[in-house]
Amino acid sequence: MSQVKRVTLDNQTQEALWKLLHSESDVVADVYGTEVRLTVLHADSFHSDDISAEIEADPELKQMLLESEEDIKASRVYTTEEAIRYIREHHSK
Repeated sequence: MSQVKRVTLDNQTQEALWKLLHSESDVVADVYGTEVRLTVLHADSFHSDDISAEIEADPELKQMLLESEEDIKASRVYTTEEAIRYIREHHSK
């Protein structure tokens, strides 16, 4: 799966898009003859970029993850779901 490119839009463009999306969560727009799907991503959906940004923003979490090598050496392993659940419960407040 390819990485999704994220962009920051100027205020005027943001306002125009919001007028389209504020009452709908999914819109198909014609852009120079190409149909482009615009979808509102809800806050509860996590992406790898979101997780990376959260880790970088939280020194305590980053340190804990760096120390996880000790867990690996002790044969303690965690699933991705367990890691995401931990982040949601303890670091998304």
